[in-house]
Amino acid sequence: MKMPQEVYIVEVGPRDGLQNIEQFLETEKKVQLIKLLAQSGLRRIEATSFVHPKAIPQFRDAKEIISGILGLKDVQFSALVPNLVGAKNALESGVKELAFVFSISESHNKNNVNRTREESVQELEKILSLKKENPDMKVRVSLSTVFGCPFEGKVKEEEILRYIGRVKDLGATTITLSDTVGYGNPKQVRQIIKSCLNQFPSITFGVHFHNTRGLGLANALVCLEEGIMIFDSSIGGLGGCPFAPGATGNISTEDLVFMLDEMGIRTGVNIELLFEASRFLQNNLKDIPLSSHLFKAGPPKGWSYVCTTL
Repeated sequence: MKMPQEVYIVEVGPRDGLQNIEQFLETEKKVQLIKLLAQSGLRRIEATSFVHPKAIPQFRDAKEIISGILGLKDVQFSALVPNLVGAKNALESGVKELAFVFSISESHNKNNVNRTREESVQELEKILSLKKENPDMKVRVSLSTVFGCPFEGKVKEEEILRYIGRVKDLGATTITLSDTVGYGNPKQVRQIIKSCLNQFPSITFGVHFHNTRGLGLANALVCLEEGIMIFDSSIGGLGGCPFAPGATGNISTEDLVFMLDEMGIRTGVNIELLFEASRFLQNNLKDIPLSSHLFKAGPPKGWSYVCTTL
């Protein structure tokens, strides 16, 4: 199997990692966390979410977060948006890349964004139309519950492919396939990835795995073997959907980077600097332990790290 020589990591910790915790992390600390992540070499960071504060109070400071990081160079920031209002607010704040989310599962979509799937597709069409007035705008579509739903269980492959087709027909070119509650297994993931790549060769696919049942990195490895080059991960392994029962953390950025580095796959991330972000986050979260195995165990004895840049 021919795996990629380099991988692009989308750091989602400041958004997905923080959205499910009760403690409000102060705006200046969120900004500092993002700066530390950028210092480590992470070049794609999902910084916040433009949602109604009643839905996710953690991001009532979304505009202030963006204001605090706009001056950072060589980093591509994105923000999650569930609807047209969120998209407009994000663009007005200076965000250039929007991550629009909806679920393959009807039940989860209603719980997560209070819309049917068809209503979300219509909302995406409206958001994509904003490109006429915002030519620099990019939209990455994140499809949730691709590998299983906490309300409906298994998701049919034909439904996945059908909604990818709907998104493609609207003009989207980048799609992230998300395992929202960590139901995916390597055999299933390989089959779905193969089908998506075969049927939609013009789409750039990324993946987003949660490690709820301990299979996150195994699923990521399968995707590597199929040629996927874009991986979401979260600093410290934090994360989880507030509207999906049982959802817990994403695959850890530290663990993912360590695995890739040891396999000789370039990430451009310096683990020693990444640890500074991990320590900062752990020191500012009360009674919330990070789940990253590498952060807890530390590097192997006698191990030295040399950063390989993209």
